Order: sequence, then structure tokens, then C-alpha cells
Amino acid sequence: MASIAGPLAYFHLFPEEIRSLPVLPRAAAENEESAATIRLGVNVPLSSYALLLLCGILWIWLSHASFAAASFRNKGWASGALIGAYFGLSWAGIWLWLWLVLSNPHRLRREVPGYGASFAKQVMVCIAGAFSEELWRVLCITVLLASGYSPEFSVIAAALAFAVAFLRQGPERAVLAILEGTIFGMLFIWQRSFFAPFAAHLAVQAVNLWGVGQFSPEGQPTSWIRGIHCPACKAQLSRLQIKIRDPFDCPSCHEQISVSDGYRTAMKWAGLSAYLVLYAATLLLLDRQISETMAILVLWPVAFGVGTSGLLLYQRVFPPRLQYGSPTFITLNLEQRRPQTSDSEHKAE
Repeated sequence: MASIAGPLAYFHLFPEEIRSLPVLPRAAAENEESAATIRLGVNVPLSSYALLLLCGILWIWLSHASFAAASFRNKGWASGALIGAYFGLSWAGIWLWLWLVLSNPHRLRREVPGYGASFAKQVMVCIAGAFSEELWRVLCITVLLASGYSPEFSVIAAALAFAVAFLRQGPERAVLAILEGTIFGMLFIWQRSFFAPFAAHLAVQAVNLWGVGQFSPEGQPTSWIRGIHCPACKAQLSRLQIKIRDPFDCPSCHEQISVSDGYRTAMKWAGLSAYLVLYAATLLLLDRQISETMAILVLWPVAFGVGTSGLLLYQRVFPPRLQYGSPTFITLNLEQRRPQTSDSEHKAE
């Protein structure tokens, strides 16, 4: 109800702002339309988060729910936040792999609050969204547990209710919301701390906002990060338009280009060393947390997801450098384009 009432209230106050929220992958837009969309991507989610947070606070106040001791315990909050952030990065990487490999990126779309806004506004939207939604989730699960329901039923019921807010974005996005709600709820049941799902939610939002944004056609404007430019025509490309392994044609000038050999080598060694370190870190993190059999089963997916998110953020901070020709045979742009001449001029020459 908050996800519906928040935008309705905002658009009732500002009817001239009615337009679509930014989604990934994002389509190219004019400067004026892009600025309005970015502003909308900050104001509308904040209105929903504020209403959701108000509802949670009113419920706690009016029902006298006693869940603070179990949900906001100070002891062990750092370890809970660390585990939550680690599993959040893992889920974000697995979702990214599913998004790019097993589905059509232009079909499985998700709204990204704060996309394209200033860094301060992005941080504000991420923290407000994670805090309000996870406070609601922890409140729901705690009340269901106190009512005598099993942890499995409580987590699934909260995840299904959480997915209702995303039905307007399509069934695929609703299924994704169910998976995310289940993961965040299981983290809370496991760690018995609000900070575990809160940190996981922040990690997922960070990867979506600062990592996946590079797959939009015009990229995400950032002054301190260089873009991906064609070496021939200097046109800016998005991550979705380039291929890391194979040569490809520039969409603007149609010259054959590829990712530089040095960047590909750096990516290979960075990925290899990162995955080896992540496997050891995952074993250390799960030590004495779960059974040995469960640790063996989740070791590879968790480490793979964190590594995928890490490589995505690495490509965001250090975008690929392009070169002429194929990765194994570099060509020089020595061709001097001559103006078209007629047959009579050729004969005269």
C-alpha cells in the first residue's frame, strides 16, 4: 500500500512530474527529459520510503511490539553487517549473471532509484530505501514469529508481500523481489540482527546503482570516472555495446575495434586472484556459522557472486580501453579517406 500511496501522493502534489522512473537498461534520452527523469527517480522513491517508514514506526508505537531487543541487538552487529554485505554482493553478482546470460536484458528491467543523480542524493536514497524496507521486513517476520508461525513461513510470507509492490513492473520483476525478500529474510533469521539484511540491501543497491548503470546506452554521468570511447571516432559507448573477448564494430563509425590486450590481461589476472582470495574468505566467513555440508554447497555460488560483483565494480572504476583491430592483431588507423570522384576524373589522373 505504501508503494502505491507514496507515488500517488507525490503526483497529486506535482502532476507535471508524471513520467516513467529510470530503469535498467536505460534508453537514451534528451538532456531535459533525462534531468526530469533523474529528479523523479529521487523524489518518488523517497516519498514511498518515508510513508513506509512512518507506517512501521506507527505500528511499533501503537501495537507496543517488543522486537527491538532481538532485532537491534548491539552485540555482534558488526559481524552481522559484514556477513549481510558479503551475501548481498554475492546475490547481486548472481542476479547480474542471470540478467546478462540467461535472460534478455531489455526484458528483465528493474527500477533504480537515484540513478544519474548526484552522489549525495544516491547515498541518501540507498540508505533510506534499505532502512525503511528492511525495517518493514524485520517487523513482519518478528510479529509472525511471535504469533507462533515457523521461521520458514514467516520469511516466505514477508517475501510474497514484498513482491506485491513490484507486480506493476511485470511478473519477472516480482519473482526477483520474492527471491531477494527470501534472501534478506533468511539473513535476519540466521543472524537475528537488523543489520544483516540492511547491509545486504545496501550492497545490492550499490552494485545496481554504480555497477549495472554502465550498461545503459549513455552510461552514468560521473566526473571522476572516465568513459568508454571509440579510438576512431571518440564516441562514448556503454558496457553493453562492447565485447571483452571478441572484436566488434563501433555503432557510430563502424570501425572494427576491440578491448586492449593490456586491459584483458589485467582483467584475467585480477579475476583469477580475486576468486582464489574470495574462496578462502568465504570459508573463513562461514567457519562455525553453518554446517560443513551446507558450507560446501554454498561455497562456490557465494564466492562466484561476490567475484562477479567485484569485477563489475572494477570495470566501473576502470572502464575498458579500446584499440583498433582484433585483440591479437592490432591495426593502425592509417587510412586516408579520399573524396569520391567520378570515372572521368579517374581517367584524367
